[in-house]
Amino acid sequence: MNRNYYVDTEEKFIQFINKAKKQKVIAVDTEFLWRNTYFPILGLIQVAFSKEKCYLIDTIVVKDISAFGEILANNNIVKILHDAVQDLQILSKACKYVIPVNIFDTRRAAGFAGLDHTISLAKLTEQLLSVVLPKSETTTDWTKRPLSKNQIQYAIDDVIYMCELRNILINKSKQNGYEHWLNNEMKMYKNSDIYRKITPEEKYLKLKGISRLSLDQLILTKHLAAWREIEAERRNIPKTFIFKDNVLLKIVYVNPQNIQELHESQLVPPGIIRKFGAEIIEVIKNAANSDENIEHIQKNLKTVINGNELVKLKQFVIDKAKKYNIAVELIATRADLVRLLEDKKNNNLVNNHLLQTWRKDIFSSLHFIS
Repeated sequence: MNRNYYVDTEEKFIQFINKAKKQKVIAVDTEFLWRNTYFPILGLIQVAFSKEKCYLIDTIVVKDISAFGEILANNNIVKILHDAVQDLQILSKACKYVIPVNIFDTRRAAGFAGLDHTISLAKLTEQLLSVVLPKSETTTDWTKRPLSKNQIQYAIDDVIYMCELRNILINKSKQNGYEHWLNNEMKMYKNSDIYRKITPEEKYLKLKGISRLSLDQLILTKHLAAWREIEAERRNIPKTFIFKDNVLLKIVYVNPQNIQELHESQLVPPGIIRKFGAEIIEVIKNAANSDENIEHIQKNLKTVINGNELVKLKQFVIDKAKKYNIAVELIATRADLVRLLEDKKNNNLVNNHLLQTWRKDIFSSLHFIS
């Protein structure tokens, strides 16, 4: 292990950034705590230049890591991560919402190398390198200091093998004839939508089951979801500490007009009603008096999909997955297929992601979509 690997001062951090800028390939991981807060608390960033050179950036001590954004946004440096999206979202936010580029996700790459595309890093390392990674610190608190020897070794182990794993996965993908597909897939991580901060007013669109709501119910759902998001962020607590999504939708269906009706509905625990009951009722009344027009959103949510077409489409993907020895879900999830049929119905296929990147090689032969 290189000397001065533990980065716990601003001076060491700047020295690390200058060294990282000179690398062609680095491995990156994060450790964070996300139990009782609205935002995750970043505790550590691990970066490996090789199996022998690894740095641990103590983000509890080094508060401003925005300079790390220069590494994320540098197209000349490959950044290797495993199951990359969440780590990249956390790092992007910490670096003023920079858009990461030139990302290599070892978990996603495994799907093009004839392996499980949802494989854990521990299993991938064991399968390809015969190295067994310890699991002792999986649920540890990464915000407490000092870090133990076990924590430090666990953090180091998470990145020092990733450069080697990348090389193996690329070679296996080449052997399978999917190197072009693999390279194409990795471009997904520079999509700015992944890192964009979603406004409170958009949060309702992430809820399951809203396509069954009436227009008035949809407006109330939007107001309640936005209020819950703002309140959770203000108090720095998870939004589920106020109420969960299923409770939110039950409130929408019952539509209580006063605290008594909210109590009688038995949807929300008494403690939550004591804290937030008056505000919930106020949100309900404000939503009822709202004149906003979201009919276009309701229309898009209620696009009727032909069940037979969806069944045919699923079978098409299953057949292609067998042909190419690639997981069905890597080609397209059920949600992807539903969106494809919705876009077909709404004459918006030009923007569908299944007809872009490497997937167009598969879906271009789909006769009943044309």
